[in-house]
Amino acid sequence: MPTPSLRELQRAFWRSIASQPGAAAVAERVLLETVRPTPTLAPAERVHIYAGMYFWRIVEALREDFPKVATVLGADGFAELVRGYIAAHPSTEPSIRHVGRALPDFLGGYQPAYLADLARLESTRLHVFDAPDAAPLTVADLRRVAVEEWPDLRFTVVPACAHLVTAWPVHRLWADPTTALAPARSALRVWREGFIVFHAAMDPVEEQAFDRLVAGEAFAAICEGFDDPAAAAALLLRWVEDGIIAGTSCGGAEPPARPRA
Repeated sequence: MPTPSLRELQRAFWRSIASQPGAAAVAERVLLETVRPTPTLAPAERVHIYAGMYFWRIVEALREDFPKVATVLGADGFAELVRGYIAAHPSTEPSIRHVGRALPDFLGGYQPAYLADLARLESTRLHVFDAPDAAPLTVADLRRVAVEEWPDLRFTVVPACAHLVTAWPVHRLWADPTTALAPARSALRVWREGFIVFHAAMDPVEEQAFDRLVAGEAFAAICEGFDDPAAAAALLLRWVEDGIIAGTSCGGAEPPARPRA
């Protein structure tokens, strides 16, 4: 047989370690004829060591990205989940950071029933963590806005902020991992301050106001959902203190809307 190229060996090695995640590696002939045996290990056994390392590195990476899901399932249950997941969704990116991208959708139908929503929240937190930085607006900046400009004032939201709607109140698991959950629509705001990601539930009034904020509607429109203007001002102050507003404009074109998570 002709000597295989480096590219052929790399492909054979990849197929051997990734074809059956967590199982014994089925090394291809071209690889077995290239890998040298040791006094204690045959070529196939040496390849299998790398296959096991590959699988458990994926398990470890996904456990870091989805720690709450891993806690719910336990060590063995989570490893079994990962085995099935990467068999259906093998890694396609050079960076392991993206390997869990399809996990929330993959969990549809898994038990407990809230597991997919829990993964969606953890995935959203990852996206927010990775989002670009932006200097947030300050209270001092708002004080410089003229009173007559406030009704037409529009805001832009920092990139590290998202609106997530779940069918289960999975955010409660952060406060108490043992809490019993019942289905309930939950609107969550997820944002980052520095290197720390936060999330908080929004009531219907705040959710509507937040959607209008993100859509670039004027402050007067944001206030329409409140019976008390002071409540609207207090909510705006909370957004500013949380660092989710990047800037303002008065009149003119609306800032582009940011998609929901």
